[in-house]
Amino acid sequence: MKKRHFYDRQQRKILFFIGLGAFILVLAFIIYGIVYLFSEERQVVQVAEQFYEYEQEGDFGNSWELFHSSMKKRFNKGTYMQDRAHVFLNHFGVDSFDFSLGDPSEIKNFQLTEDPTVEYTVYQIDVTSMYNSKYGYLEIRQPVILIEEDSEWKVLWDYDH
Repeated sequence: MKKRHFYDRQQRKILFFIGLGAFILVLAFIIYGIVYLFSEERQVVQVAEQFYEYEQEGDFGNSWELFHSSMKKRFNKGTYMQDRAHVFLNHFGVDSFDFSLGDPSEIKNFQLTEDPTVEYTVYQIDVTSMYNSKYGYLEIRQPVILIEEDSEWKVLWDYDH
């Protein structure tokens, strides 16, 4: 009878440690998920995805709204909407396109051309847009900069390279 009691106790101890290990593992995944959901990297990916989803839908007005203020100065909203529709839809002869996003990479000490005295920490995501056009299959690869402005991540195209 004593041996059985010893085995029951040992089994309970083993089950306890297995359960504790499983609990710690699940808790670690939950914490990682929460940290990832609220991370800057996830936020910049979401903004880039939203921008290109608007562009896919031909909703160039809403994509323009995601631009950094320096981009808005470069492109008047009405002109941007008209140019994007004209070039991509009319010239390429496409209704929509697919896109893929690379992994975001952090860039420290980034300077805007308009104000080189201020340095920013930004993220760059390489975006590939794929078109089945009247000219055949086309890919456009573009590095996209995401920069924080007024506590929101905004899209900025790099004109210095």
